[in-house]
Amino acid sequence: MDGRRRRSGRPDVSYGNSDGIAHNRSVILGTIHGYYKEALAVLPLDDLPELAPRLVGAGVCFGFGDPTTNIIANTLSSFLPDKPDPDHRAKKHKRKASIKTPSAAARSDAAGDAPSPPPETRTIAERSLEGLITFLTSYFRYLPTWDALRYLCLANADLLVAVRLIELDRYYNTKDERFHISSYAARAALTCVASSARQPDVDGFIAGSFSLASHLEFVTQTVLADRSYVLSVEKILLLSGMLKKKPRMLDKSDNPMIFADERRLRNCHTDANASGDANCEKVPGGLTISLRAVLLDKIHAKYLKAISRLPMQDVRARYHRALVNGGYCYGPFSCVTNIIVNTLWYDSTFPAMEKLEVDMICTSTFVRVESRSLRGLIKLLLTCIPEISEHDAMIYLLKNNLKVRKAIEMAGAEGWKSSWDVSAYKAAADASFHPEPEAYVQFSTQSLPKVQAAVKSLLRASTPLSSNDVLQLATLLPSSNCISAKSLETIVDLSTDALDMFIAFKEKFVTQQGFFHRKIEAALRKKFYASSLLS
Repeated sequence: MDGRRRRSGRPDVSYGNSDGIAHNRSVILGTIHGYYKEALAVLPLDDLPELAPRLVGAGVCFGFGDPTTNIIANTLSSFLPDKPDPDHRAKKHKRKASIKTPSAAARSDAAGDAPSPPPETRTIAERSLEGLITFLTSYFRYLPTWDALRYLCLANADLLVAVRLIELDRYYNTKDERFHISSYAARAALTCVASSARQPDVDGFIAGSFSLASHLEFVTQTVLADRSYVLSVEKILLLSGMLKKKPRMLDKSDNPMIFADERRLRNCHTDANASGDANCEKVPGGLTISLRAVLLDKIHAKYLKAISRLPMQDVRARYHRALVNGGYCYGPFSCVTNIIVNTLWYDSTFPAMEKLEVDMICTSTFVRVESRSLRGLIKLLLTCIPEISEHDAMIYLLKNNLKVRKAIEMAGAEGWKSSWDVSAYKAAADASFHPEPEAYVQFSTQSLPKVQAAVKSLLRASTPLSSNDVLQLATLLPSSNCISAKSLETIVDLSTDALDMFIAFKEKFVTQQGFFHRKIEAALRKKFYASSLLS
């Protein structure tokens, strides 16, 4: 846009409150109506009246550009110009003023003058709002609707600015975590958006969106060059033809997120100058119900990375049990190293009584160990810094990528007093329902520090470990002398009902495992066949 911040109202942060949600929707709709007025002001509707129904039908304000550019681009992507009529200018002056022309209908629809209709006949502005919400809640896992509305308020209904604000709020700092339009997740979210906004041509909308991204700088400059003049018919035809071409390779100068960041900073500086708040670019923190789920996603990524470093055959034949029982991500190292070390230690100290080779680990089992790991991390931090709340602990973990010691350092720099002793690991083990808390505490506080340097040396590289590396590491880790009596007890024979239940569960697991195994093998064969044809 032109750099002006739209002050139609501040977001309501009453999470889940119906009045707050209604307020935010009203604020965003008012902002969107302003964008449509700008788009209508530069479109030559008098010379090309056929643009009006295209705008009402397909000219949504979301896409990879700023909202006004998106409206015009989406309108032109579906625009098929008629043959020029030499008598058109003469005819248009003879129309009766009482007749509501397509241009007038488009202005009324975009301005939101009429009462809110049912979903199948929503105005283009209302459909745009639904699309914006759908994109954010589809792309960002666990983002509730009221949070999406808050970000859209802060971003002035600019989709990619809202995406960037969420990335900053959730501390997506690595290249892999940040939004990229070529990712499968972005394309899937765009498809969901087109359906929720009732776009007449979903495939055409997606193709037009990527065409806009590949010519973003030129289209944006053309559309927003001079707001005092209506775009000429020649420019409309040029843009329409460009947006219908196959998208070219994305150039760095056309990166949509660079433009989005510029709009975010430009709008923020305007508010900063007005209010004197130098930190206004930060998204206001609030108690979001998605915070815990965001941390769980990060923990899930750590587990996947840890598993990828272990020899797959060893995981299938042996370490899967220790991973889900004692392979928690807290400890003296990084999360990935803690998972590996804790898994190998638990397997060697409490070996399985019966061997079982598996091809997969159930999702529910993975969710359980990840959730318990998070409980342990939070409790560890709360024990070291007893004055902070659980929400503050999660914020510190999020800001420091789950690194507890860095989180403690950050809290200390902000004035919180901290201490670290044996009780921290004991609290974490109890909170995570560790099967052998006493043994783990002794291992992590007494035995492990003696070999900590050697363990770091073995796991310094991020390359996959061989079976010999794993054996060497497992031998290096000392077994605890404090083995609970519970682990030495003789296993009690199961009752008939319990045994039947266990057998049924095992059969169900084997059936599911076989199904997924066949699906993956078929997918790999298909990929191999396709690559062999290309080569």
